[in-house]
Amino acid sequence: MKNFILFIFIIGFLSCSTEEQRQESLIQKGYQSLDKGQTKQALNYFQSAIDINNENPSAWNGLGVTHYQNGHPYEAIQAFGKALQYKEDYTRAYYNRSNAFYQTGEYYRALDDLEPVLETYQDSAFAHLAKGLALVGLKNYEEAEESFLTALELDSANAEIQTNLAAAAYYQKEYETSLKYLDDALKLDPQEANAWNLLALVQSEKDDFEEALESVNKAIALQAGQPYFLNNRGYIYTFLGEYDKAYADLRKSIVSDEKNPFVYRNLGILALKKGDYKEAIRQLENALEKKSDLSSTHYYLGEAFRLNNQMQEACDAFQKSVEIEDPEGMAAFKKYCND
Repeated sequence: MKNFILFIFIIGFLSCSTEEQRQESLIQKGYQSLDKGQTKQALNYFQSAIDINNENPSAWNGLGVTHYQNGHPYEAIQAFGKALQYKEDYTRAYYNRSNAFYQTGEYYRALDDLEPVLETYQDSAFAHLAKGLALVGLKNYEEAEESFLTALELDSANAEIQTNLAAAAYYQKEYETSLKYLDDALKLDPQEANAWNLLALVQSEKDDFEEALESVNKAIALQAGQPYFLNNRGYIYTFLGEYDKAYADLRKSIVSDEKNPFVYRNLGILALKKGDYKEAIRQLENALEKKSDLSSTHYYLGEAFRLNNQMQEACDAFQKSVEIEDPEGMAAFKKYCND
C-alpha cells in the first residue's frame, strides 16, 4: 500500500514538473516570437502559458508587451497589472506599463511607474528618457529637459535623446537651441527620421517652408507613410500654396490616424487659406473637440469666424487664445475685440 501511495506521489510530482517546463517553454517561444515581430504567434504562446498557470508574472508581462506592440495599450496595462499582482517588485513590468500609460496619455501614472524603475536602475538612460517624455506630455518642459540631459550623460551617442532635447526646446519656442540639438542628433545618426521631421517643424516656425519641405521629405523617405510626417508635410504644402498636395497628404494621414487632432487643425487651416470658411470652422471645431488647447487652433477658428462675418464667435475664439496664452490669438483679440 505504501508503495502505491509513493507511486502516485511520484507521478503527480513529475506531472507538475512537466507542466512547469511546458509553461516556461511556451513563455520562451512567446518572447522569441516577439523578437521576430510575430505578435499573433506570441499572443497564442503567452495565453497558453497563462492557461497552465495564471499566476506566472513573466507570462502576463509577455502578454502585455504583445498587446502593446499590437497597438492595444489598455489591454497591455491590464496584463502588466496582473504581472505586478503576482510579483510586486517586477521592475520590467513597471517600465513596460509606464510606456503603456504614456501611450494612453496618463502621464502622471507613467511617472509613478517609473519611480521604482529609477530606484533600481539609476543609471538607465532609457528610464530617464521615458521620464522626460512623460514630463513633456505634462508640458513640464524644464524638468523634461533635465531628465533628457541626465539620459544624455549616460548615453552621449544617442540621437533619440538629442532629438527629444530638441523637442523640449521647440515646445518652449527656443528654436535656435532646438536647431543645435537637432544638428547634434543628425550628426550622430543621419537616419533619425524623427529628427528630420522635427527640423521641418522648427523651419516652419521660422517661415522657411522650402527648407522645411526638404527636411520632412527626408523623414518620409526614411519612414514612408508615417502619418505624423504626412500631416506635417500637408501643413507645409498649405503654406507653400500647393493646396492639392496638402489635401492629399492630410487625407492619407487621417486614414492612418483618425484620432490625431493636428490633422483636423491642418485641414481647417487649408480650408481657411482656400477661402472655404464654413469648412474651416467645421474642421477646426472638430480638432478642438479632440484637444481643447490645441496650439494655434483657437486663433485660426477666430479668423475663420471673422472672415465669415461672425464677429461674436470670432471674439469668443480669440478670447480662448488669450486664456491659453497663444500670441497670435492674443494679438487678434486686441485688434478686433477690445471695443
